[in-house]
Amino acid sequence: MTFTSKLRRAIVLSSMAGLGQMILAQTTAPVDSGIVLADVTVVNTATGALTLHRNVIVENGRIKAITSGRIVGTGAAKIIKESGKFVVPGFVDVHAHVVETANLNPSYFPLLLANGVTAVREESVVPPLVELAKKVNADSAAGFVLAPEIIFQGGEEHQPQNLSAFEASNTGKMPSFDHLGAGLGLVLDCSTDSNEIRKAVLTQGYKVTMPPPKEFILNPRAFDGAANAPFYQRVIDTYSDTRCKSLAETFAKNTTWQTLTLIRLRTQDYGNDPMYRNNPNLLYVSKERRATWDAVGDKFATLPPETVVTLQKYYELQKHVSKLMSDNGVKILAGSDVGGVWLVAGFSLHQEFHELAAAGFTPLQVLQSTTRNAAEFLQRQATMGSVDDGKNADLVLLDANPILDVGNLDKISGVVIHGRYLSRSELEKMKSDVAAAYR
Repeated sequence: MTFTSKLRRAIVLSSMAGLGQMILAQTTAPVDSGIVLADVTVVNTATGALTLHRNVIVENGRIKAITSGRIVGTGAAKIIKESGKFVVPGFVDVHAHVVETANLNPSYFPLLLANGVTAVREESVVPPLVELAKKVNADSAAGFVLAPEIIFQGGEEHQPQNLSAFEASNTGKMPSFDHLGAGLGLVLDCSTDSNEIRKAVLTQGYKVTMPPPKEFILNPRAFDGAANAPFYQRVIDTYSDTRCKSLAETFAKNTTWQTLTLIRLRTQDYGNDPMYRNNPNLLYVSKERRATWDAVGDKFATLPPETVVTLQKYYELQKHVSKLMSDNGVKILAGSDVGGVWLVAGFSLHQEFHELAAAGFTPLQVLQSTTRNAAEFLQRQATMGSVDDGKNADLVLLDANPILDVGNLDKISGVVIHGRYLSRSELEKMKSDVAAAYR
């Protein structure tokens, strides 16, 4: 056979193979059980790559397969046409306080699910609440209630005041820092004067109103801000990017994660901001809780103007440090600390997404912080964090591409929890039922 003949034969075979692939892709496949999210775009949480025109087949609470081509439902199968929607894993709020509301009517759970939150890392580890969470998880998995999975793994970690963030990380006993550390937090160790400032704090005492009122936990800055503002200002005045990069390198080496909860920090340092007082989502908050939040906001409003300026500068510095940490290899998690002042369940995690974006995180990094990274930290990579065969069918469908704009994470058209599909209208009814109950 001549070279020309061989080349012609190769072209023909290649064309036939391509035609065969086209025919295979267009083949109609029957599905006789479960649900199918038909003709969707699957978002890769590792790379941000998009795979268009896919069918996500869900059965028994798991992703059974992801296919191309046309799907026809037979038997009990339910075909859900979501053409053009973007599918991502369910969101995880990696720092939350929600279990104590589980036996109240209405609870936080409908609001979390309506906002795409299919799992939370619970920080309230009191034994009765742990038992309650186990029951909620079992009832949810059995289909008796609709609730996100409640996970206790990891626990809340705070930096001891007598240890630097370097030392705390090096102990190997700090899997994560939440809120960038308690009090002055790890930003203190980005100061060239950190040793003297820490000594002053330990000697003079980080001043707390005594006895602290019950509202103190909602926003400590409203009560201790004026007394401690000089410490915050000293850290601001002596901050060093070089020293902060050294701290980030220590965290990266020790795999010390950061659950930033920027929205929680901001609502403390901007405690009387009209954007929080006038938040339209406050209709999902009880009148009693709203009254308490207003009272705490009023207390914050009594702080001296110079104190407020210092606190807000400190928050801006914390945003800068957050991005610096990420840029230097520190692993980041999204948590909202729902339960604090001005934080409405479910919506608060989306506020965290926007604060991360304001700090300079890309939309993909924000998505990873609540999906892929959360799965890795919780050691759930086998079941969470990506849209793949065999993973849990806890999914969020979005109207627009989340890799282009972080705001697209807010545009939820549907949620799958434990393999059960909740349409946009069902999600809206869940929210409206909560608002009606509080009215």
